[in-house]
Amino acid sequence: MNNNQPHKKFTLKYIIVLVVVAVMASGATVFIYELSGKSAPLASSGSSFEEVDQLYEMIEGGYIKKVDKEKLIDGALKGMTEAVGDPHTNYLSPEKAKDFDDSVSGNFEGIGAIMTLKDGYPTVAEPPIKGSPAEKAQLKTDDVIIKIDGKDVIKDKPLEDTVKLVRGKKGTSVKLEISRGKDTFTVNIKRDTIPVESVHSSIDKNNKSIGKIEITSFNDTTSDEFNNAVTQLRKEGAKSFIVDLRGNPGGVLGEVEKIISRFLKDGETIVQFESLHEKRNADKARKELDKGDKIKEPTVLLVDEYSASASEVMASALKDTGRFEVVGEKTFGKGTVQMLLPLENGGELKLTVRKWLTPKGEWIHEKGVKPTVEVKYPDYFENLVIDTSLKYREGVISEHVKIINEYLKLLGYPIETVGDVYNAETVAAVKQFQSDQKLSETGNADEETIQKLTTAVFDNWKENDQQYQKAVEILTK
Repeated sequence: MNNNQPHKKFTLKYIIVLVVVAVMASGATVFIYELSGKSAPLASSGSSFEEVDQLYEMIEGGYIKKVDKEKLIDGALKGMTEAVGDPHTNYLSPEKAKDFDDSVSGNFEGIGAIMTLKDGYPTVAEPPIKGSPAEKAQLKTDDVIIKIDGKDVIKDKPLEDTVKLVRGKKGTSVKLEISRGKDTFTVNIKRDTIPVESVHSSIDKNNKSIGKIEITSFNDTTSDEFNNAVTQLRKEGAKSFIVDLRGNPGGVLGEVEKIISRFLKDGETIVQFESLHEKRNADKARKELDKGDKIKEPTVLLVDEYSASASEVMASALKDTGRFEVVGEKTFGKGTVQMLLPLENGGELKLTVRKWLTPKGEWIHEKGVKPTVEVKYPDYFENLVIDTSLKYREGVISEHVKIINEYLKLLGYPIETVGDVYNAETVAAVKQFQSDQKLSETGNADEETIQKLTTAVFDNWKENDQQYQKAVEILTK
């Protein structure tokens, strides 16, 4: 992913995208990658590293305190990858490597945030995967964790130590204080099992001939899940498809290629690659990938600024044929490929080895894929997240109060003027909302009320998803 994504305010947009996050926090910022042979760990090349050895011996033998040898070695390995200057090239310790491998299979419990160290602090590195507690708590890329359960995060503390505090068993909770730009806010997140399934499908409730397929990430089982979804939707009467890639941060390259091949004619280009050591080459649609089972039904893709990496490979591959519409917003813009290389100590090197290009030869890195039909999210998606650690009652003046008023009005409650003052009108509307939600009717917007209000706004958006509605319009015209 592109860690140089333009800074934005902490907004509602990401929760509405509904992305599932479980602290995969391997420190990896991958999401198009290839797996190299795990049975052949990389060994030392035999090259001379006298300076490194000398420095190690000096520290171990002369430092004022006892030195943890493993930490020294880990630090040297991390330093070597950091010196490359690529945020997607990382050394994964054995523990981090296991966490990352777990994330590929999807079997883990936590909050669902992919984390890395940035300026010494644990930082959300990628858009959350759809459906996770972190998504529901509205975490997003570049959020910095500064406190965990009330305790300050120590700068430059090993990421795995932080991850252990954030991760935990399903049903338990963790309190995080988050910094985003000038804003600081607190969220309580209840840990859960992060869904293993990466594909969710259903028949459109109003158009029984349209099948909806949402792909939340591309893991080791995604192509099989996708194939099963298509088969089932066809049985239920689907004659066309909407494939939703919004919020999909990417994943395994081989999996997305299998899916793309089903939409292309044999011989059409899926993706091209370039590297320092090889000329430009292309992967093409073929029977070995799709088993000869092509999808000929009309299909529309949905994308947004959180569709990244492998999602962008799919969007560009279908877009470049000229036969498919891509609806939504410009995508994230990550155009590199990482390979996982096993090390003798049980760790892994995640190394950027190639850049990928669209079938037409464009490198979308830091630019993204433009939709063929642009449909933006509603303006209120750019609202700040309401800080649940603050007290909202009559007389309070705050930009967060203005958002509360806006949401109440959006949901049909009697707010005449959307202002930043928590006035009698706000109190009355909040009481009515609390009554509808079977909450205590205090008129004060406490944490539970704000959470319910945000959820209600999300549900309202789902019922009026303009991007999805445009896709339906395209398929039914």
